[in-house]
Amino acid sequence: MRLAIVGTGLIGCSVALAAREKLGAGATGWDPDPDSLAAAAERGALTPTASLADAVAQAEVVFVAAPVAELGQIVEQVLSLVGPDVLVTDVGSVKRGVVNANRDPRFVGGHPLAGREIGGAAHAQPDLFEGATWYLTPTETTAGVQLERAFRLLTDLGARPRVLSAEVHDQILATVSHLPHVFANLLVTEAGATLAAEGEPLPAIGPSFRDSTRVAGAPSSIWVDIYRANSDAIVERLRRVEADLAKFRAMLEADDSDAIKDWNELAAAEHRRLLVEGLDSEKTTSISVRVPNQSGVLAEIALTLGGAGIDLTDLQLHPAADRATGTIVLWVPQGEQAERAIGLIAELGHSVSEV
Repeated sequence: MRLAIVGTGLIGCSVALAAREKLGAGATGWDPDPDSLAAAAERGALTPTASLADAVAQAEVVFVAAPVAELGQIVEQVLSLVGPDVLVTDVGSVKRGVVNANRDPRFVGGHPLAGREIGGAAHAQPDLFEGATWYLTPTETTAGVQLERAFRLLTDLGARPRVLSAEVHDQILATVSHLPHVFANLLVTEAGATLAAEGEPLPAIGPSFRDSTRVAGAPSSIWVDIYRANSDAIVERLRRVEADLAKFRAMLEADDSDAIKDWNELAAAEHRRLLVEGLDSEKTTSISVRVPNQSGVLAEIALTLGGAGIDLTDLQLHPAADRATGTIVLWVPQGEQAERAIGLIAELGHSVSEV
């Protein structure tokens, strides 16, 4: 397999290293920053090229690891340079902009939930994506064969692909990623202001503060664009948090111990639920779906399941000899998720059965 890496920082270089180690795949790379490109080449991750066109000329798969604000434009450039069978994907942490700008059958939006506090090719690792969720955000125009290729490739790199819409992705990330960065910045700013006002030196920091502020002050070169690109989803959550903070402040002002206890117990219950739902199950059910050979069928099924919170652990396409129909085999967690998956696929009008 021949890969092209456009953007050779931490994520792009880690993709190249993982592909080399796990798949024996070679990669070419390009980055507008010559120092970043040189650093990736020094790691032995890829062969540097002089231009974007040179980087993607012979590629079968292109990963675009550019800043969020530039993703749409660069993906569009890449699509204009590659052939009809090339898979193009990206790694941006906000998906609506790049996906809406590139409704090309060859493009599958992506975002790995992996990274480090320190960026750059020097800190790239071939196991960075091992066991990590890697979101895929196809649209109704995405070619089924490209979605399957992306799913298979990411699995081979050690990641766990999950399919959902760009809209749902951005709403989720606003809560579980972008908002925590906002809170971390607020906490360290508040701590610094309090200590300065009191004329106190920095005390020994306990684990609660340290854990809560681990991501504070993440690189502005990345995070300013993320905040702006997903501002509507972040603002919506900030409004809800502001309302919840006002309610908690009222509990404290009223010295309402019962309300405070209920508030704390609710958080404990939600924490336990999230931990349980996050536990991985190795037991899966395979589901066979008979479908017409039409563009967007696989994406429709995958997005329907992803929107219902049903994880696809694997998928395969099996075209019929006449090429008019085909079979999609999906693997999902056993039990309630499998039952819901069968029902949802049947509601889409497809013949579905457990294998």
